[in-house]
Formats: sequence, structure tokens, C-alpha cells
Amino acid sequence: MRAYIPDGKSHDNALWRFAGLPPRGLELTRMLEAGLPVAVIDDIRHWSAMSRAEIMKVTGINERNIARRKSAGKSLSPDESERIARFVRVMDAAVQFFGGNKEDATQWLSRPVKGLGNIAPITLLATESGALDVLDLIGRLEHGVFS
Repeated sequence: MRAYIPDGKSHDNALWRFAGLPPRGLELTRMLEAGLPVAVIDDIRHWSAMSRAEIMKVTGINERNIARRKSAGKSLSPDESERIARFVRVMDAAVQFFGGNKEDATQWLSRPVKGLGNIAPITLLATESGALDVLDLIGRLEHGVFS
């Protein structure tokens, strides 16, 4: 199975860069353990043109909890931060697969895909195993393996 790992190279459309996240490594791990700032959700919203509610649904994060954290000036929990990082990883892989076209990538993620049993990839992002299935499919498609 091929896992998508941001390579740290400059990709103008890379969501991880727009959201202010390191591409990988201990710095990212420490940021996730400490909790990402709630503002990262707004960064993702602006980059992706998805609504806040859609991002919360896709990542499986409770919107009311986020509102409370924001008003109290607190960060996301480590689990919520991990879910956001997972979403960013998959979005970046999809955008890269579609040659930097965010709209095409978002449309592909939102529609049922034969390679995932006619399930929309975006519905699988709330779990790590689902996200890995989506990343694996993207890797197979990049290499012309359609089965």
C-alpha cells in the first residue's frame, strides 16, 4: 500500500502549507499532540471552499465542541488535531493527483468511486483506515492500477 506523505517541496496549492502545518516529522507530531489552533479550520475552509459544517462532518469533529474551544481560547484536542491532519493529507493527495486543481479533486472526493465500492471518498475520512483506503486508491490510480 502506498501512503501519501507530503514531501516538503513547494506545491502552490498545498493545503498543509496554507494551514501552516509542517509536512511531516516530529514537529508535526508535537503540534498535533499539543493541539492545533481552532483557526486552522477557518484556514481549511478558505482554501477548500467547503463550509465549516462540511469540514466538521467529514472529519467527525463535533461542531459545538469547537465553538466552545474557540470562545474559551483553547486549542483542538490531540484527537481532533489528528483528524484535521488526516483531512489535510487526503485533500493534498487528491489535489496533487488532479494536477493542482482543487475543484476537480473536491468533486472526485464527493462522488461515489468504483474503486471504493461506489462510496464517496470524502465519507471515509472520519477514520484512519478509511483515509488510508482513499490514499491507497489515489496511489493506485497514479500508477495506473485500477483493480
